[in-house]
Amino acid sequence: MEMSDIFLTLVGLVIAMLGWFMSRLADTVNKLEQNINSCQTHMPLNYVLKTDYKIEMSELKGMIASQSSKIDQIWKHMRTGSGKD
Repeated sequence: MEMSDIFLTLVGLVIAMLGWFMSRLADTVNKLEQNINSCQTHMPLNYVLKTDYKIEMSELKGMIASQSSKIDQIWKHMRTGSGKD
């Protein structure tokens, strides 16, 4: 076996290893792209938009204020004693 045959065999092995590595890298990139696309698709289901959150919090604050005023009215009514028969 001559030196050029050994060199060509080594070059062939290096090219084969690089080809395998590049195919594994391409597969990993494809899986990553699928994962990102899946996250973007499911984002509206998993997260709340800021505007939706603000609207819901406003409604909750209104309900709490209403309940608070009702409790204050009941408490005032009980303190004045007009609730006793």
